Amino acid sequence: MTDQPENLIIEILRKIQADIGELKEQQRTTNLRLSAIEHHMAGFHTSAASSHDEIDELRRRVERLERRLELGD
Repeated sequence: MTDQPENLIIEILRKIQADIGELKEQQRTTNLRLSAIEHHMAGFHTSAASSHDEIDELRRRVERLERRLELGD
């Protein structure tokens, strides 16, 4: 009869251990997905910054053309 509670505790501990293993795997997957999102967002921000630089350069060129053609407001 004393073996039964000990076996029950071991069984419960094994179940807890298995659950923790599943949680760790899910956490790894979540971390990988989050990392992929962060890399994607970094690329997006780099692309947006590049676009803003190009727009600024075009704005400067248009302003220079307007000054040369004396088209100012």
